[in-house]
Amino acid sequence: MEPSFFHLLVQPRHWLAAFSLSLLWLINLLPYAIKIRLGMGLGKLLYYVLRNRRHVAAVNLRLCFPDMSETRRDQLVRGAFKNFGAGLIETAMGWWTADKKIHQRVSYEGREHLDAAIAQGKGVILVGAHFSCLDLAGKLVNRYYDIHAVYRRQKNQLVDYALRRGRSTAVLSLIDNRNTRQIIKTIRSGGVVWFAPDHDMGEKVSVFAPFFEHDAATVTATAKFVKMTGAPVVFCANHRTPDNNGYVVRMKPIVADFENSDDVSIATLVNKTIADHILIDPAQYYWFHRKFKTQPGLPLAELYRID
Repeated sequence: MEPSFFHLLVQPRHWLAAFSLSLLWLINLLPYAIKIRLGMGLGKLLYYVLRNRRHVAAVNLRLCFPDMSETRRDQLVRGAFKNFGAGLIETAMGWWTADKKIHQRVSYEGREHLDAAIAQGKGVILVGAHFSCLDLAGKLVNRYYDIHAVYRRQKNQLVDYALRRGRSTAVLSLIDNRNTRQIIKTIRSGGVVWFAPDHDMGEKVSVFAPFFEHDAATVTATAKFVKMTGAPVVFCANHRTPDNNGYVVRMKPIVADFENSDDVSIATLVNKTIADHILIDPAQYYWFHRKFKTQPGLPLAELYRID
């Protein structure tokens, strides 16, 4: 039986998480412009505090943009931290802000592609990526579409509880990423299922495919889902506008001969689609996960070792 919220809350090991979540809830009561500025200010501070995350982002950017100057890459790392801070506030917005307040700040590009995919009646595989406003994505899309979202269970039980409760306010259902049977069942029943295949999940479920200028272990789930369901694939990206006052949701079909293409070809196409949308504003991508930690012939995480 799953523990109750109160049972989790009274455990001392969850008090820091409880305090952080309470602080986010309070900040979310502020006017939009103020809380986004606060989030970016927090991100500037975290740049100096989170040394390991700063190093991971720097390694990722060096591998993805080897010809970029060190000065420009450092600017991107700093920008990524600012957007990360804003993303924390947007997490609170995604969990606790009324849908209509989000919808009034959103514009859309390419909705016709998702409409056409839904019209096929086979369900839709909606591919996303870890942009900084990830936890706001459900409410950015649910103005027009009912979707299901795949998620990864969190180690901290209280955070996991809050995440599931929060994200569930914007989607029809959350599906554990380990529950492939439920994912397939939902797609086959005509559902639109969102998932993000841009994290390194290890060699057992991945192939090596280019991500910008370096090979990355890329999950084969996209090809697997298509071959098992016959559903069309649409990519969905979400960015904060340059004036930090709203959001743009961009949708684009991922078209390929999925039945006859190998997993590396499909993974390469998915990575290229993600990369093209990252380039819209590279600082809004979540560069802090170890994207290239799994490499053939290298010990785990050797690329990210801090000397």
